[in-house]
Amino acid sequence: MEANCINCGTFANDHFCSNCGHNQELKRIDKNYAFQELSKLVGFEKGFIFTSKELLLHPGAVIREYIHTNRQKITKPLTYLILASVIYTLISQYFKLDVVHSDFSKKFYGNSSLGNINNWVQNNYGYANIIMILPITLWTKLFFKEYKYNFYETFVVISLVMGFGMLIFSLEPIIDRLFPSYFILINGLVGFISFIYASWGIGQFYGKSVSNYLKAFLSYFLGFITFQFVISFIAIVYDVFLKK
Repeated sequence: MEANCINCGTFANDHFCSNCGHNQELKRIDKNYAFQELSKLVGFEKGFIFTSKELLLHPGAVIREYIHTNRQKITKPLTYLILASVIYTLISQYFKLDVVHSDFSKKFYGNSSLGNINNWVQNNYGYANIIMILPITLWTKLFFKEYKYNFYETFVVISLVMGFGMLIFSLEPIIDRLFPSYFILINGLVGFISFIYASWGIGQFYGKSVSNYLKAFLSYFLGFITFQFVISFIAIVYDVFLKK
């Protein structure tokens, strides 16, 4: 086959363009195509499951590989974060964890805007994570500036680490259902484990040293605190100056 590539316009004399790799003979979108795409997304050799396994066992190595050598092996970072957040949301809603958090928030915050914002964060983790990732990325870049990774590369690191952290949080609704009397303890324990994983994962990426693990913990913790400070500030300003 000799024709111009339908994607980039470069001359192509094979089924795949030598310039952009685009397949010149697209398959029809049917149930077989949909199943193949789904298999690629959640597959064991590549895709979401493979990415999760690699992030569990050696996060630093797989993230370095994605940034420096191979970007086809694992799920795209932002896609992975969103998928993990969707999994958490579905599990949370199935086990009614959003209702439990809402009741707890009302007891603690009353009908304040801060309580409403915290409820929104809890019930929309996918969006909240994308917002929260920004301050965490900035703090991480600041603490590890000697490694010369730019903002976008640091964003990749945090997206993948936070994505797996959401899978850890997905265990919380299940454990809460088994032990409903220990809601606060379980919530705190799962949050602590998530923070420890994030510190370990980020620290592994930059190099396995005590100082890097400590800086990773501070980056993640200060990013989380910055996010909480911003939403608290917005809620207070709204209650004091705008709420009627």
